[in-house]
Amino acid sequence: MRALTITNEELAIVKQILQTHIPNLEVWAFGSRVKGNAKPYSDLDLAVITKEPLSLQTHADLVDAFSESDLPWKVDIVDWALLTENFKHVVQSQYMVVQSRK
Repeated sequence: MRALTITNEELAIVKQILQTHIPNLEVWAFGSRVKGNAKPYSDLDLAVITKEPLSLQTHADLVDAFSESDLPWKVDIVDWALLTENFKHVVQSQYMVVQSRK
C-alpha cells in the first residue's frame, strides 16, 4: 500500500477542507508525495474525480481554504473532468485515495 508523505495532522487538515467543500466527491493524491520522492516543501497534488467540471466558485473556495490553512506547503488541485487523457494516465499510474466518494 502506498503511503502519503505527510503527517497525520496535515492529513487531518486536508480531509477537513475536502469534507467542508466537496464532501461527496472522491479525491486522489498523486505526484511526489505519493511516489515517495517529495522534498519537505514539495506541494501536494490532488485530483478531484468529477464527471462534470467543478464550479469556478467551488474550485476557488478550495484554493482559498488550502492557502489559508496551516499546511506548510502548497496544495495543487486538478479537476479530473478537465484533464487530458494523457494526464489522467499519469495520475492513474500512481495515486492514493484521500477521500472516497459518498
